[in-house]
Amino acid sequence: MPTCPHCNQEVRINELPHPGWFENYRVCPNCDEKFTVDTDTKYRQAALIVILLIVLVFTLLLYYWGPVWLIPAIVSYIVLGVLLYWGNKKLFLVPYPTDAESRNDT
Repeated sequence: MPTCPHCNQEVRINELPHPGWFENYRVCPNCDEKFTVDTDTKYRQAALIVILLIVLVFTLLLYYWGPVWLIPAIVSYIVLGVLLYWGNKKLFLVPYPTDAESRNDT
């Protein structure tokens, strides 16, 4: 289970309230500090979106053109499951950059 980068307490991401649609941080319930996921996790999430689109295409092909697409659909589901499991094991939380820190980076 991931830990808060500020107080090192375990954090259950799915139980935390999300601050809004366009905010990419969460707030630790123990120390009230903001954190987000690391950049590698964001890249893995983008790759999973691509895999999800491929799974959707294979599922639609299976539905409309029959069992010829069964094996590619099953393989895509297996790949999706393995990548989700692997990606969740490599999830790391980092402190959310404040406005002053992001201005210093540019």
